[in-house]
Amino acid sequence: MKSFMNLNRFEAFSDGIFAIAMTLLVIEIKVPDLSQATASTAIDALIHAGPHILSYITSFLVIGVLWLNHHALFHLLKRVDRIVLTINLILLMCIAFIPFPTALIGEYGKLQPIVMSYGLTLSFTGIVYNALWFYVVRQYLWDHPQANRRFICQASLWSIGYPIFYLIASLLSLSNTTLSTVLYILTPLFYLFPSVIDRQLGNLPDGVS
Repeated sequence: MKSFMNLNRFEAFSDGIFAIAMTLLVIEIKVPDLSQATASTAIDALIHAGPHILSYITSFLVIGVLWLNHHALFHLLKRVDRIVLTINLILLMCIAFIPFPTALIGEYGKLQPIVMSYGLTLSFTGIVYNALWFYVVRQYLWDHPQANRRFICQASLWSIGYPIFYLIASLLSLSNTTLSTVLYILTPLFYLFPSVIDRQLGNLPDGVS
């Protein structure tokens, strides 16, 4: 069956949205006015910018991990249909929205509703990605010699964990916003490690496992 859209166009459009969202994150890091500053006030200004820088790094890694997963999924595809495009559009909408809660948590990171909303945004984004993944698997839109049933099960478990971690972290904000924030930071760091998809599809350089 013919693909609903050229795969190269599909990938290029998606990559563009990811790139724009990652670039927008840095806009919230404002350069302080240090024209009349002393060494002490300059240090204070940098400390004040710390939460914005941390939220930028965290969200950049979050979007980066999602892009890596999206890229791996793309290399499994043999064709796309309209439903894939629709789910992917919703995913890209979520990706493009991430700079907003990132700006909020950078400015108001001690407020519980803000901390929770950040995690819920990332959790929902992960759920949409999983919807895309499971639809592709269920409709047999993938085609790769190494994509056997065992691989699909392992990759699915790896993928499901992403929104679950963020949901747990967001709920923890009800009792401890600091712990919640730490988990937000650690989750993308964990998912930066080579996934089962990378190992199974041979996307790793020699010597990496």
